[in-house]
Amino acid sequence: MDHPQIDLNAYALGEGTPAEREAAAQHLKNHLEAHEDFERLAITLTALQSIREEEIPRRIAFVSDPVFEPSLWQRFWSSTPRLTFAGAALLAVAITAHGYLTKPVPAQPIIQTASITQADIDTAVNKALQAVEARTEQRVRLEVQQAVAATEKRSAQEMQMMSVAMQENMTILRKQLNKMYVTNAGLSVGASQE
Repeated sequence: MDHPQIDLNAYALGEGTPAEREAAAQHLKNHLEAHEDFERLAITLTALQSIREEEIPRRIAFVSDPVFEPSLWQRFWSSTPRLTFAGAALLAVAITAHGYLTKPVPAQPIIQTASITQADIDTAVNKALQAVEARTEQRVRLEVQQAVAATEKRSAQEMQMMSVAMQENMTILRKQLNKMYVTNAGLSVGASQE
């Protein structure tokens, strides 16, 4: 803002004659410092225009005014003893309402049946023992059958393996006997091939 005749404030606000606005625009194009000042001024004006207009208060309120007194609910919610009492009262009302609203289930009368004699008990115990003995005997019989079948299968496999091993041993013995016969007769394997 070197030149006193150029008013950038009026240019930013859109005031002034057309000649003054043209001179200000030319000045901003030619001078970098003036252009930076103008940009800051434009940002400030934009910020001021975005502020909402409010009416100026006619009277200043003091802390002692009743306007600042908390309402009844604010005082109630800010008091811990009152809240505790209210919670306990609410719980008591809920328990009482539950007691009145839920009807207890009447107890069913116990029907007396004919008395049970010792002979009935003995008969029931004997039947239960016989059933357990029958199940145990059946389970043991099944396990014995499975064990016998497994043993027979294992012995059959062993017999088969022994017979295969015996045949292999017999084959080896025959070969060795044939070799001995050939050697004792004075014949060699190479001579018999010629």
